[in-house]
Amino acid sequence: MFSRKRAISFLCAACMLCSLIIMALPAPVYGTGLSEQLEQARQEKEALENQIKAIRADKNKVLQQKKLLDQRNETLRNEVNLIQKQSDETQARIVDLTAKEEQQYALFCRQVRAEEERGTESYWSVIFKSADFADLLARLDFVSEVMDYDRKVIEDLQATRQQLTEDKAALERQKAELVSAQAELQKDIDEAAALVRDYEKSEAGHNAMLSQAKQDEERIQELIRQQQQSSGSSDGYIWPSNNSHLITDSYGWRICPFHGREYHNGIDIGARLGTDVLASSSGTVIQSGWNGGYGISVMISHPDGITTLYGHMSSTKVSVGQTVSKGQVIGACGSTGNSTGAHIHFTMYKGSSTVNPLDYLP
Repeated sequence: MFSRKRAISFLCAACMLCSLIIMALPAPVYGTGLSEQLEQARQEKEALENQIKAIRADKNKVLQQKKLLDQRNETLRNEVNLIQKQSDETQARIVDLTAKEEQQYALFCRQVRAEEERGTESYWSVIFKSADFADLLARLDFVSEVMDYDRKVIEDLQATRQQLTEDKAALERQKAELVSAQAELQKDIDEAAALVRDYEKSEAGHNAMLSQAKQDEERIQELIRQQQQSSGSSDGYIWPSNNSHLITDSYGWRICPFHGREYHNGIDIGARLGTDVLASSSGTVIQSGWNGGYGISVMISHPDGITTLYGHMSSTKVSVGQTVSKGQVIGACGSTGNSTGAHIHFTMYKGSSTVNPLDYLP
């Protein structure tokens, strides 16, 4: 008799405790490493800012300063993306916790109604109905577990509501940080563009940029000679952006307001900062990263003997030696290098000579 009663008591308590465990499952853990990544990005930005301060007064290091500004802006752009991820994950956690709170509150209401129906004296009646001392101990265990369960329901509900309050406050802080970081990024991009624009107007700046352009071209020609694929056929060419076919600067001779008559070896396509840059045709990446006056760029060698160059990007998504397909995203539009505003610079080389991209694009 004793074993049966004790088993029944424990079974009842176990059922209640199982319900408690189900309700008390923790909320999913979100991006615990985002804070560390964000702190690292901010430290990198600070280090670059210190380098910029060290050379800011040296008029002979403007192009070096622009490169550092581009690198700093890239870390700031990374910071903006990380804050956005934090905000998205906090919002998702709030949704999960809100659903959990509703479940816990419903359970709490059921427990309150049960308490009202049972009353305090019901615990005594359970105890006084013991058949013997062993049964009394079993009933005491059962009553204790029920009371612990009731208390845990309340504690879990309070903890969930506290976490909700903290997360909602954190979300507001993250939104404010995001707006501030985005404004800072735009200000810094404008500063970098103005630096090049003003430098370009000076004779020293003009000569320095022409010299760099000549060095860039020699380096690129050597790279093409080393990496150019054997003759074959391509799968055709498309515009390097899905979002814009607006040409802001054409191929060929042009009148530059600062330099007079000069040759532009590609086309500039107007696009917003961060717009995807696409591989114009399938091929092999032969350069990815910083490329002198072109800033962050990618070069792709195609089977038909043509090499395409995508300049002034904010970031790349491919590496040297990688095979890419036509239309694949290879980076994001930016204004790095000798650039005064966001756009996609697109050059096509046929052998060692440039050709007009409009002769190949649909």
